[in-house]
Amino acid sequence: MSTNEKRTEEALEKLILDIKAFVLLQGSEGALQSKVWEQLAESHDEHVRQFIEAVQAGRRRRVGQLVVVGLGELVLASILVVAGTVALVPTVVGIGTPQQLLTYFGSQVLSSLVKSPLAPYAYTLEFLLGLFLLIAAFFTLRQAALSFKGMGLSIGASEG
Repeated sequence: MSTNEKRTEEALEKLILDIKAFVLLQGSEGALQSKVWEQLAESHDEHVRQFIEAVQAGRRRRVGQLVVVGLGELVLASILVVAGTVALVPTVVGIGTPQQLLTYFGSQVLSSLVKSPLAPYAYTLEFLLGLFLLIAAFFTLRQAALSFKGMGLSIGASEG
């Protein structure tokens, strides 16, 4: 390890200890946030601004991922609401036998879907919805893995 790398490591360790001391001295999160914002975020020093941008760089990337996760969850929730409503209607109407249930879905639900203005685009919309949900699922799994990693847990092969 070079001298410059050693100095960087020592400075980073000192910075972490200073941050811990500062948090302990402030006591409350509100006071801590106020002090940090006053001193760091409003600083005109170029080096301080570079440090803040470096710390926030990872956060900006995560916002885009969280938006995709949130949209995917909204779409999934919407699908579950529609599916739940479709499943509840027959019981509320009083359909009690499997034959009546099949007749209901065959006549009522399918006829309303065929008459929909989106019927010609059903295959394309289904493909796009499936693709979007898969992408959102992967981002959600990645977010879950990051959350576990933040808690000190890891999933997969251990290094060693």
